[in-house]
Order: sequence, then C-alpha cells, then structure tokens
Amino acid sequence: MLRDDDDVVRMLAPSEQRFVRHGTYTGRSVSVVGELNIDALRSAFTALQQSYPVMTCRIVQDAAGRGYLLSRGRRPPVGVWASLGDPDAVRLPAGPIDPAGRLVYVDLTLSEVGRSRITLFAHHSIADAGHCVELLSRLWDHYTDFVESGTTTVVPHDYPRPLEWYAAARGVSRNERSGFEAVARPLAAQERSFPADPADPAPSALMRPRRAVLDQAPTTRIIGLGRHRGVTVNGLVTAALLRAYAAEKGVASNELTGEPVPVGCLYPVDMRSRLTPPVPAAAGTNMAGLASFAADVDISAGVIPLARQISSRLHHDLAEGVTQQSVLHFPDFFGPTRVHSLAGHVAVTNTGVVPTFRVPPNIELVDYEIVYLSAHPRPTAGSGAVVTFLVYTFTGRLTVGLLGGGPDADRLLAAVRKELTALSEESVGG
Repeated sequence: MLRDDDDVVRMLAPSEQRFVRHGTYTGRSVSVVGELNIDALRSAFTALQQSYPVMTCRIVQDAAGRGYLLSRGRRPPVGVWASLGDPDAVRLPAGPIDPAGRLVYVDLTLSEVGRSRITLFAHHSIADAGHCVELLSRLWDHYTDFVESGTTTVVPHDYPRPLEWYAAARGVSRNERSGFEAVARPLAAQERSFPADPADPAPSALMRPRRAVLDQAPTTRIIGLGRHRGVTVNGLVTAALLRAYAAEKGVASNELTGEPVPVGCLYPVDMRSRLTPPVPAAAGTNMAGLASFAADVDISAGVIPLARQISSRLHHDLAEGVTQQSVLHFPDFFGPTRVHSLAGHVAVTNTGVVPTFRVPPNIELVDYEIVYLSAHPRPTAGSGAVVTFLVYTFTGRLTVGLLGGGPDADRLLAAVRKELTALSEESVGG
C-alpha cells in the first residue's frame, strides 16, 4: 500500500489498470549479429531511464481501495541483466519481477558465436506497442551515440497520459455504442466476481508466440494487392487470419459441413494519429481504442470480399467516432465493474511496420519478436481471446505470431501460412 502522497504520479486509468492483475509486461526481443559493447548498452539504458522517468516508476495499490497508482520510484536506475546463454532463446529477467519495484527490464544474452539477444520488457500499463517500440528505438539511439562518440543527449520527457485523458482533452465523449457489440454478451450477476487468488503466487511466466514469417517478395505482393484492390493491408491480413481460424475450427470440431463458420474478432486501433493534434509515441501509455468485427466466414468464397467487409466496418466506426470513444466503455468490460464479457473472440493486434533502428556499422539486427511476460499470473475472469494473432513487418517481411490455440496451435499456424501464401498469390486484376 502507498502512504506517501508525494510519491504519487496519478491513479491508473481503466485502460491501464486492466494489465495490472496479471502483471503484464510487453516485450520486444531482437537478435544481434556482431560485437556488442556491453558498457555502451548499460550507459544507453541509464540514459533512456533519465529521458523517460516513467520507466523508473512502480505500480502500487491505493490504500483507500480505489485501484492502482503510478508511483515515483525511489531507487536508482536499474541496470541491464547480462549473462552467457543461448541467443536463440528468449528468457525471463534474472532477478525478481515485481511491478511494485520495477516497470522496465532489459535482458542481454551473450554467446561466444558472435551473436547476442536483447529483450526489453515494459509493463503494459505504462507502454503499449507504439510506446514500447519508441523506447527500444531510443535505446539504440543512445547506444549508437555512446559507441560513436562516448556520450549522448538526454532530453527529459513528461509522464505519459492514458487514452482517457486525451479523449477528454480532445472533447471525445461516451455514446451508446461501445464498438464491441459484435463480440460481447451480458454477464449474469454471478459471473462478475474475480476468481479467488491462489494461496501461493504462481511463478512468472514468459509467452513467446509461435510465428509464421513471409519473405520480402510475398510481403511486397500482398501490399501491392491491397493497393490494386483498394483494400487496406490490415483488412487483407485480418481476413486471411479469420479464414485460417474458421478452417481449423471446423477441423477441430469435426464440423466439416461446408457451411460458413461464425467468427468474432476484436482488435486494437492506435489513436495517436487519429486524434487532432496527433499524440507522440511516448506521450501516451495505452493509446488503443478497440474495434470489433463478426462474420460467417465462408472458406469457399474469396478473401477480397471479407477483407472489404473488415475495412468497411472499421472505416464506418472511425467516421462515426465509435472507435475513438471505445475506451470510455472499458469499465463495463474489464475489471471489477464489468457487466459484459468478451470471451471467445479472436484477437488480432497489428502493430504495423517496425522502424529501422539506428545501430553502429559493426552490428546488425537480424530478427525481431514480440513477447509477453506475466509477473504474477492469476486466474482469469473469463473474458480473454481464444487465440491472439500478432501482426507486424520487420525488414520487409510480414510476420504473424500466435498466442493460444492449445493442442491445435501448430495446425492453426500452418493454416495461417497457407492463407498468407494464397493471399500473396492472389491476382491483382479483377
């Protein structure tokens, strides 16, 4: 419990609090080829924390029982955990993982074969995909500065704000539609309580998605297909993923009737560029509104009509302001005040093109992964996705990561590869 009000930055907003129960950290892991300067990396991480003071904060429970607070940390900047290991493996940080102590970690795996791995973990309450990638990008900027000149420039930033704050500042108000109607259902009163926490906390858990990675040529063809057909790449890829899920759902349930399969999809939409004025990447914590889409997916039909339906639905909800105010409905769907469930949906998170990180000429970043860490896993309230797809493009290669899927996960990922390959071979004419 926090008792010194001088330490309080602010109460966490609902968009941030929903990541506290599990202690969710979002991670970015890169594989490095070449000779890494460990001292420069340590100095770069220190400079990063000096630039972004939210990294040195902690999350604590409010003594009055109102929820969770963002509190200033009293410790010096944390260091990089470095040790020898397998550079192909993503691992948990070596020390204790506790949001009440630290919100950002960097793990460095060194090897004797000229390769290493760096993983940046940031608590999801203070950094979504856009913010986390910005931190990683600035880390490499500082590293390159130290390698090339022995010094760097630190520009302190203000504490980031949640989407709720920006919505209020931009005059966005709640309306009747949440935008989640396609995948939501009302909760009965007895369903609204959280499951009891275990007597002994579960150990920290790392989630490393399985991945399907396309080469540059098929990725380029998919982008070209979208341009020729007037459909967004997000719509095309989302359609391919829903088709893969529908196909494997039919296989898993032995319902190969040829009938369309009902699928509900929920996905985040970054509001930074959709607000006026736009919000810089590190100025917001969780800046994603949510949008939903549901359809009876007919595997025998073409992918383009489904992609157009998805794009049209999002375009409509953005034009009507539904997605912009969706965050104001979060208390009805997440946390102790929830009255609706989102359980059973397919989640698709498309973080777009990974920026080109600035690095010295003696090293190269050859791979990039999105990973997750749960510092204190607790029983869920039953509102999660059946599977989560993570979509991004790194060095011109489209990647789809898969979380969940249970025993059918490998088969589902194979179906994803099949759909993406077919999408890349779709004719641009017609």
